[in-house]
Amino acid sequence: MIPVLLFAGVVGMVYNMFSSVDYNETGHKDNVFLDSNQLVQNRAVKNILLLGVDRRNADDSSRSDTMLMVSIDTVHKKIKLTSFLRDSYVYIPEKKKSNRLNAACTYGGAQMVMDTIEYNFNVRIDHYMLVDFSMFEDIINGLDGVSVDITEKEAKYMRNVVHLKNIQAGENIPLNGKEALWYCRIRKLDSDFMRTERQRKVMTALIQKAKKTNVFSLYGMGKDVVSQIETDMSPSDLTALTVSGVLRYLSYDVEQCSIPTEGTWQSKRINGNSVLSLDLEANSKYLKEFIYEE
Repeated sequence: MIPVLLFAGVVGMVYNMFSSVDYNETGHKDNVFLDSNQLVQNRAVKNILLLGVDRRNADDSSRSDTMLMVSIDTVHKKIKLTSFLRDSYVYIPEKKKSNRLNAACTYGGAQMVMDTIEYNFNVRIDHYMLVDFSMFEDIINGLDGVSVDITEKEAKYMRNVVHLKNIQAGENIPLNGKEALWYCRIRKLDSDFMRTERQRKVMTALIQKAKKTNVFSLYGMGKDVVSQIETDMSPSDLTALTVSGVLRYLSYDVEQCSIPTEGTWQSKRINGNSVLSLDLEANSKYLKEFIYEE
């Protein structure tokens, strides 16, 4: 009886924590631009789209910098991270024209991004979370930092351009929240493919660090940052996801990919803009296999 009461108490604490989330009940409507039977979905796989924005700017949506889908695959016991490159040239159904993918966020926020990804890649998105970069920094600091491999080129850029003088190249280099955030946001050093790879590296490191952190520390960290999350998931949904995460999902292996995938795109200039022209059929097929198959 006592274990049951303790468990109920923990669930109540988690629910209370999520009561301060920015719950947008109408933030995710059904996609009206295609039939639901055109979207691949599986009840055993939950797809959550993370959108990163910088709220220091008055126009939040125009500053969307990250589009990362987290797929929780309970069939194969894996967490799968998919980056969508912002310069991907795709059809934006609500605007009835093609443009860069990140333009969808500028035009219509999370809803239009989800509609656009579903329309072009035919994969169902179950939920979204819109998070501020300052929250990302707070989470990493709450976990006492993360460690990632840093190349000499990346370390030099962070020292000379970002002015983080203590950054060194090597394996498992410890980063605090500010350093990890700048590492994820490196833009002009190489390519957007590498930028999104850095984002997935830090996200993977964050998950691995969370696995080693006790539940009470995770609760304290979550309580400090949850008010910075906008989502279509209710406090009850988030509580269920968190409890399942602690009991099950944190033991899952982590895999990652990016869209477009290798060999399925070309660089082009369209209307004066440099974009990635995609083989949509090939990328849709790859994404479905990555998310739903082992």
